[in-house]
Amino acid sequence: MIGCGLALLIFSQCKKAEVPAFIHIPAYVFQVRPGEGTANQKITEAWVYNNEQLLGIYDLPAVVPFVQDGSTNIQIFPGIKNNGLSDSRIKYVFCPGFDTIVSVQPGDSVSVTPKFEYFEQAVIEELGFESGNFLVSMPGNNGTFSAITDPNVVFEGNRCGKGVIDASQSRLYFMRDENLGYSAGNYYFLEMNYSANNKFSVGLLITEGGIETKYFALIINPTQNSDGTPNWNKIYVDFGDLPSKHPQATSFKFFVEMIPDESGKACELYLDNLKWVQW
Repeated sequence: MIGCGLALLIFSQCKKAEVPAFIHIPAYVFQVRPGEGTANQKITEAWVYNNEQLLGIYDLPAVVPFVQDGSTNIQIFPGIKNNGLSDSRIKYVFCPGFDTIVSVQPGDSVSVTPKFEYFEQAVIEELGFESGNFLVSMPGNNGTFSAITDPNVVFEGNRCGKGVIDASQSRLYFMRDENLGYSAGNYYFLEMNYSANNKFSVGLLITEGGIETKYFALIINPTQNSDGTPNWNKIYVDFGDLPSKHPQATSFKFFVEMIPDESGKACELYLDNLKWVQW
């Protein structure tokens, strides 16, 4: 009888342990320090750990089941779509995880709103258009790019950048005339808010052996609303691969280019909060 009772007790405890508790992650907060630019982010996934064991990668908002009875350490890392691609989801390398202690019993549900931030050692430079347009025209460009103040269009602050190709023009091609100073083996990302009614490209003009060559990093799809109003999106462009492929390069300069999908199409491109993040 004692053996039977012990078996029943063990079975009962095992069944109880298999009933999950739940972590509800309804949203997140991103905190920035002075000089780190906009707090706007597009964190799309949560990488969730229980005592350093991965529970899974969840689209936000998320409900995360896990087996736990008592207090435990939960760690949540911010995840992004690298280069905007759904099949390239990564932890955002510049942000530490958010740690919290939760105490649950099987069947419980707790709500956690993680607070994310950049690592202090991340090197961050953000250029908006509050002081005017910083992009310069390149050979072959016949479009225009300027800083505008239309409050119905601007994403944040008082200004954003606007590129235009009218029906008689064929190419928008501008660059930032400053060497980014990249080197092989480091992490380099561009965070960027944008809206466009035509696909466009971003990349680097790389000088190697005294010769400047254009290398595309990403082609970005349009987001503009059908009525012509901007539909702002955020993207994370991973530039780390290009310096690794060109370790002898002496200069890396950012460019943006748009060519109409069809002849005679009037195109618009809006940009804001171009933030270069590296370490």
